Amino acid sequence: MAGINQFTAEGSPRQIASSRATEGHRKPSPLVGGALIRAALLGWLLVFLAGAGCLFASEKGMVTGIVAGPSQATIPGAKVTLAAADGSRQSVLADQSGHFSFPAVEPGTYTLSAQASGYQAATQTAVLVAGGTSTTVDFHLLPTSLVGPGRAPAAPPPPGYYDDTPLKASAVKTTIDAAGYSSQAQSPQHLMSEGPSLAGSAPKTAARKPGSPGAAEGERELQMALRDHPDSFEANHQLGEFYLSVGDLKTGIPYLENAQRLKPEDDANGYDLAAAYLEAKSHGPARSLLQDMLRRKDTAELHNLLGEADEALGDPIAALKEFQLAAHLDPNEKNLFDWGNELLLHDTLEPATEVFQRGAALYPTSQRMYIGLGIAYYSRNLYDGAIEALCHASDLNPSDPRPYLFLGNMSNVSAGKADEVAAHMKRFTETNPGNALAYYYYALCSWKGTHGGGQGGVGLADVETLLRKSISLDPRLADAHLQLGVLLQDLHRDQEATEEFKAAVQLKPDNPDAHYRLAQAYVRAGDKERGQEEFQLYGKLQKNRADEAEKHRRETPQFVFTPDEPPKTNP
Repeated sequence: MAGINQFTAEGSPRQIASSRATEGHRKPSPLVGGALIRAALLGWLLVFLAGAGCLFASEKGMVTGIVAGPSQATIPGAKVTLAAADGSRQSVLADQSGHFSFPAVEPGTYTLSAQASGYQAATQTAVLVAGGTSTTVDFHLLPTSLVGPGRAPAAPPPPGYYDDTPLKASAVKTTIDAAGYSSQAQSPQHLMSEGPSLAGSAPKTAARKPGSPGAAEGERELQMALRDHPDSFEANHQLGEFYLSVGDLKTGIPYLENAQRLKPEDDANGYDLAAAYLEAKSHGPARSLLQDMLRRKDTAELHNLLGEADEALGDPIAALKEFQLAAHLDPNEKNLFDWGNELLLHDTLEPATEVFQRGAALYPTSQRMYIGLGIAYYSRNLYDGAIEALCHASDLNPSDPRPYLFLGNMSNVSAGKADEVAAHMKRFTETNPGNALAYYYYALCSWKGTHGGGQGGVGLADVETLLRKSISLDPRLADAHLQLGVLLQDLHRDQEATEEFKAAVQLKPDNPDAHYRLAQAYVRAGDKERGQEEFQLYGKLQKNRADEAEKHRRETPQFVFTPDEPPKTNP
């Protein structure tokens, strides 16, 4: 996107997305007509420049550029505004590559600004637009939570998450537009969901392993204290917390219930009891208790836990409201993440992306915030952005396998990012040498690089070695057997390939791809009868997969956002 005039606003390191990696390698179009035609055209142009200046007075110019974070990581969806001296303005949104364009601009001097959620706005003044020319202005936005040397810290964010136009979930729709998913993209549902944890006040009795001498002695002491003082809040609370600390919810909950009846105003006991209810799948009692506690004291912590209860009870609108209230009251890392996760869980992808973008800017060391952002990008088919976010998540804690596992599922969606993904997967094998999936995903990414012209330097023999290493670590990893079979088939080692396909089918009989490959192998070997049987199984399983996808689209509730007014439900 090189241009005539180029301006930049400084930024600091943050990785999001760039799909322009190959743009600089495009072959220029050949010139037509040779030197004589070029000379004639130049003469014609000079005549008009000298004698017909009014021609360009009426011709319009163009303003283009990209919006990126630091390190050229582009920001899809950034809002760019072009303001004229007379006060008129026009705005566009950056596309998936972060590119924006104003194709028909009257000649003059303009002010150009760019803004995006989670970033400091940037403005470039005195942007000169001439008729018949293109002016390029690139923006590098600084995350709101980061400042560079010599800069004053950014003003603290407001105590919550605010949109220009307040919106709220007023309804859910039960049919999701299938066009929102490519054949490669997967629903984000359940990818980021986390069960409730016993995260209230710390138990006053240290956690012990059940049956250990220390646990048995502690249990006896607490039981004796309760026998001596059966109506003691503290005795009931302590014994209940003890059982929670050893994972015995069934025994512990009644003691916390007794404590709650004795002292309902005790926040720590109430919170731990509600969390224990959720852990024990007693969602109704959890919601009732939390609603009662909120009538006495309005806290972000209680709203967040109530959101978990509402979601478990199948009330997503109420859940979203509680998670959003929690984030407004206290925009800490957990509350923002849980809010974004709830949106992601219900395939409400653009709002989820915005929440995770702001969360990542406010908490730049939060690994799971970047994982959520990566899944949101991926689910919107913004594959380069997804890969950048997940690579950054893995950079924050290179030994944690979780970002790599998400990243590995995206190895086939961006040829331009194959080398970057492969480099991170190589590190995965180094930090987790006993993890079969590390070698499996490294093999896939390296294989992708060999097909896509990557520069990783890994040949097919190395890919085979990696797949066999994965299988040696986990012989029951069906996908590794399947991919090894595909590789061997490509190498015309058909008999070996057939054995791998058989193993894949045996280990994962509901995978249509394995049956399809095995069918092909049988047909190549001349065994048409068994090949036909496998093709029939493939067709049946493929139909089941399509039916499941359609069922998911019909049944997954997706939030509908409307201006902040009384909620309405779609008929």
